[in-house]
Amino acid sequence: MEALTGLRRQAAALDLSSRPRVMTDLAGAHASGFRGRGMEFDDYRVYQPGDDLRAMDWRVTARTGTPHVRLYHEERERPVMLCVDLRPAMWFATRGRFKSVVAAQAAALCGWAALDNRDRVGGLSFDGQRHAEIRPGGRRQLLQWLHTLADSTPAHGPVRADALSQLLRRLLRTARPGTLVGLFSDFRQLGPMESALLRKLGQRVELILGFVVDPIEQRLPPAGRYPLADETGQIRWIDTGDPHHRRRWSEQYAQRRAAAESAARSCRAHWVELSTDGEPLDALSTALGRRRQVA
Repeated sequence: MEALTGLRRQAAALDLSSRPRVMTDLAGAHASGFRGRGMEFDDYRVYQPGDDLRAMDWRVTARTGTPHVRLYHEERERPVMLCVDLRPAMWFATRGRFKSVVAAQAAALCGWAALDNRDRVGGLSFDGQRHAEIRPGGRRQLLQWLHTLADSTPAHGPVRADALSQLLRRLLRTARPGTLVGLFSDFRQLGPMESALLRKLGQRVELILGFVVDPIEQRLPPAGRYPLADETGQIRWIDTGDPHHRRRWSEQYAQRRAAAESAARSCRAHWVELSTDGEPLDALSTALGRRRQVA
């Protein structure tokens, strides 16, 4: 818990309202700002020359016989929902920290930065069997969620094959339009259905996708025989000297990363790459930007 609450000072350097790189369905990436806080209806008033015709309320105009426009004010608080993948495959690392720990630290940094930005912050974690959710609120809700993350342990028993799609459906039901949603995962089980749900989610919320990886997933160590524990705790040996196995290993990682990056483009998400042997703040700052001045 102290490791997550202790990130508050570092989070002061992170700017969630900057102009980060946004993945799109066009070639390459381009700079684009966060959509920011939404606009909330405030009142009506009689039309005045120069008013935006798009704000005209035709129902009130027809009822009163006098042209009226709708007035809006900027929402003072933006809902922020941060999701951490705690499925068994995330409790793994060969260097640095578990992928689950890196994901939790990245989410905590975003949470503290959002709180400093006077946003309402909540959290959602999923371990392959069940979800733990804290609805967006203030400091108390953020601390409550960080405490939930700190107390998390790997799930025992079978993991739902549709855990990721169930999470995305849950977000579609609960996340208000304009919400900033951060999802930190290794994106295993990301298939066509999950990609479609991400696209649908991206149409109504702002998305940060944090792709978490351990270096051994990208490239096997030097030739030799190494023990690896699978999700059930059973040990199996891999021979890293087999050229066919090395090639297949690298191809599987490349396919998973490409699927996640493609999904990020299709839903116009802010793409962040996180490694177990790297610093989450550096990765987030590179992708989302730093504040110009830190108190």
